[in-house]
Amino acid sequence: MSQSVVSNKITLVYSGVKGGYLHIPLSILFLAESLIKNKFDVKLIDLRVQDLTPDDLKGILYLGVSHMTGSMQIPPALKCAEMAKAMNIPVVFGGTHPSILTEETASHKLVDIAVKGEGEDIIVELAEYFQHKRDINSIKGIAYKDKTGQVVYTGDRIPPKFDRITHLPYHLLNMDKYIGTSVDFGYQSSRGCPHRCAFCAEVGLYPKTWRTKSAEIIIEEIENIINKFNPKRIFFLDSNFFCSKKRVEEFCNLVIARGIKVEFFGECRFDYFYRYDEQFINLLKKAGFNEIEFGGESGSDKTLDFIKKDITAKQIIHGIEKCKQAGLKSFTSFMIGFPGEPEEEMLKTLDIYDLIKKYDSDNARINGMFIYTPMPGTELYRTVVEQWGFINPKTLEEWSKYELYDISNVTWFDEKKKKKLQTISTLVRFFFVYNTLKKWNFSQKVIRHNGYFKAIASILFHETLYPIARLRWKLRLFNYGYEWQLWLKIFHIYMGRK
Repeated sequence: MSQSVVSNKITLVYSGVKGGYLHIPLSILFLAESLIKNKFDVKLIDLRVQDLTPDDLKGILYLGVSHMTGSMQIPPALKCAEMAKAMNIPVVFGGTHPSILTEETASHKLVDIAVKGEGEDIIVELAEYFQHKRDINSIKGIAYKDKTGQVVYTGDRIPPKFDRITHLPYHLLNMDKYIGTSVDFGYQSSRGCPHRCAFCAEVGLYPKTWRTKSAEIIIEEIENIINKFNPKRIFFLDSNFFCSKKRVEEFCNLVIARGIKVEFFGECRFDYFYRYDEQFINLLKKAGFNEIEFGGESGSDKTLDFIKKDITAKQIIHGIEKCKQAGLKSFTSFMIGFPGEPEEEMLKTLDIYDLIKKYDSDNARINGMFIYTPMPGTELYRTVVEQWGFINPKTLEEWSKYELYDISNVTWFDEKKKKKLQTISTLVRFFFVYNTLKKWNFSQKVIRHNGYFKAIASILFHETLYPIARLRWKLRLFNYGYEWQLWLKIFHIYMGRK
C-alpha cells in the first residue's frame, strides 16, 4: 500500500447521493472530533451535499470513506476511492458495510484498509501509521492487504468509550444544507441494542450490547445544541433510546428541572411501552416527548416469532391506544415479504395498519410497510442464503447493485407475488407522504420541494392519485399497480435514489 508524504491532513467522506430530506452525518462528525483532539487537520465532505474534488485530497495522509450497504452509498464511495488512488492516496473504508464484511471490503483493489466497528480510536491510530509512527499490525479492528496481496485481519478490539462529553465539529459541515436539522436535530445518546431481532444489522455487528451516555451528559450536550442551533425537536438516532427506563426517568426529570423547552423524538419497543404506567408516560409528555417511534414489523404473531422481534400484535395495538390516551403521536414502521410468510399472515399486517389508522387517524403515523431486505451479518440473512436460494453478493461491485426495500432481493416468492408486495409497500409509503404533505402549509411545501412550481406539481399529482390509492387499499387490489410504479420512481428521484 502506498503512503502519502508525512502530513497531518485527513479528508473524511460520508457517502450518498444528492436529494431527499437530509440529517447531519453523525458518523464522520464523531471521527472528526477524535482526530481534532489528536491535533490532526480534518476536512469533511458529505456527498449528499457536495462533490469530492481533487483539491480536497491534496496533501492528505489518507481518505476515509463511510458507507452503508446498497446502491445509494457504495457506488459513490468507489468513485471517491478511484479519485484518491489516481492521486496515490491511501483509501480507508468504514461504516456499517465494511464493519460486517471487513475482509471482503479490504480485498477490493481500490481499498487499502477496511475498518470494523466504531472508528474513533482506529482512525487516529491509522493517521499515526501513515505518519510512520506505528506498525499496522498494532491496530486492532482493521483488515488490509499485505505485500503479497493477501488480506490480513488484525483482530477485534473493544469499542471506544462512549459515556463522555463530545464537542462535535459542526462547523466543518455546511449546516444550512440539512433541511432536517431545523426540524429534527439528530443526536445519539447510546449505541447498540440488547435484543435479538433476526433481521437487524446492528444486532449482527454488536450482539446484545448496549452502551449509553448518562442522563447528565445527554443534558449538557443537548443544551449546547439548543444554544447553537435552536432546533424545534431533538431526534434521538439511537437504535433503542428507551432501553433503560431509569435513565429515561433521570433524563426527563433533568429536562424539567433545567427548564429545557424543546421537543424530543426517540425509538421505543412496543413491549416496553406496553408495560409503562400512566405516571411514566405523563413524565415523557411533560419532558417534551410529543411523538414516539416504534418498530412494529408485522401484525402476525407467527411472523413476529419467526423474526425474533419478541413483541406481540396485542402489544402493538395496546401501545397505540396508550399513545392516543396520553395525547402522544406514534410513528410506526412495518415490513412485509419475509421468507416463507403465508399470505394470511402477511394480510394481518395490512389489517393492523387499518386498525391503527381507524383508532387514531390523526396522530398515528405509519412510516412504511417496507419489503424485507436481507442484511449481511444477520441471522435472517444466513437463513435466506442457506434455505431460500438467496445468492449473496461477494464484491463491492455486486453490492453496488443491491437495492434496499426492493423486490429484486426476494428469491422466495414468484414474480406475481413480488409485484404485489411492491404495490402494497408503495401504497403505504404514498399514504405517509400524502398525509405529511397535508399537514404542511404552502410555504413549507415550497421549501421542502425547493420551488413554487415543484410544490404545485406535487400537490396536483398527489391529489389525483389519492382516490385511486384509497380504492385499491380498501378492495385489496394490488395487482397491476402501474401507476404506483410511476409514483415510486418519482419519489425515489426526489429522495436521491435514481
